[in-house]
Amino acid sequence: MTRSRLIIVVLLCVAISPAASSSATQLKRQVAAPPVIWKNPGEIRSRDLYYGSGSRALAPAPPFTFIEEDKDGTAPKFKVKDAHGVKWAVKLGPETQSETAATRLVWAAGYFTEETYHFPRVRVRNLPRLSRGEEYVEAGGVVRGVRFESRRSTVERGENWRWIKNPFVGTRELDGLRVLMIMLNNWDVKDTNNNVFIVSDPRHGGREVRYVVTDLGATLGRAGGIGERRSKSDVEDFVSSRFVVGVEDGMVDFDYNVRPTGFGWASVLYPPAFRRQWKKVTAMQDIPVGHARWIGDYLAQLSNAQLHDAFRAADYDHATAAAYVQAFRVRIRQLTQLRSAPPQLAEASH
Repeated sequence: MTRSRLIIVVLLCVAISPAASSSATQLKRQVAAPPVIWKNPGEIRSRDLYYGSGSRALAPAPPFTFIEEDKDGTAPKFKVKDAHGVKWAVKLGPETQSETAATRLVWAAGYFTEETYHFPRVRVRNLPRLSRGEEYVEAGGVVRGVRFESRRSTVERGENWRWIKNPFVGTRELDGLRVLMIMLNNWDVKDTNNNVFIVSDPRHGGREVRYVVTDLGATLGRAGGIGERRSKSDVEDFVSSRFVVGVEDGMVDFDYNVRPTGFGWASVLYPPAFRRQWKKVTAMQDIPVGHARWIGDYLAQLSNAQLHDAFRAADYDHATAAAYVQAFRVRIRQLTQLRSAPPQLAEASH
């Protein structure tokens, strides 16, 4: 009996050793590098919203060479390598502009974002016929309206993190990020759009475990649930939508509803999809007035020129960028006014 038990124990150890090793490695990283979701942006008035978390020096450098197509998600995507050997995820379609601008606005407030750049047109060598997004491809491998997102070797993409269960629940830092999602009219706040990044600093040999919202494409339009009209990168929809409508029991009442509507309730027949949608509803609820005002005070320090740079980086025309800037200025003012005049906020939202 003893021999049999010993054999079983050995077999179990062999069977679980890879998972145990993986878990131990992940735990070691987390212990060595505490998780962070926000860093004080310092002198926010000096932040460069044209480049955001990137820079002129880090920007993609042509020529670009096609690597492979990425068929995950709903937007057409593929990967390329630039002249410096850096790999980039290239996205096509209506999300490219909204995501580029949104990353800069989130980064400006002290949150971590992807390093992104937008180009009206680029040429890609060895570009084959794409299974999705071929309508954005012109003769000679020229692709129009593209968003580049870095895939640097110093950044390891970890697992997804959940809005309702993470190390920051109840903190103003997490709530500030939730306010930004609502402010951007991000209607796709599903957990699979959140990732933990383990970032290495080769100069100092350190690591940082960052909690990041990695997909901000479904923004800058109208928010809504399944069955309701919703949009992305639509300035008219964005400007016509409301933001703060009041305060109830110490929590901010936002005009943000991603519940299923009409035929969207049919999603209840497919429980996984319905659960995903309902998680979006609960993820953005119950934000205290003080936490919303805190992030509003940070955003209020941004100049109109800085805000305009965020939209200029995404290649929005001047009139569109100006309309977005004005709408954001109104929304920021609503957050800062939570200090003194919550009942009057609804009328300022148009």
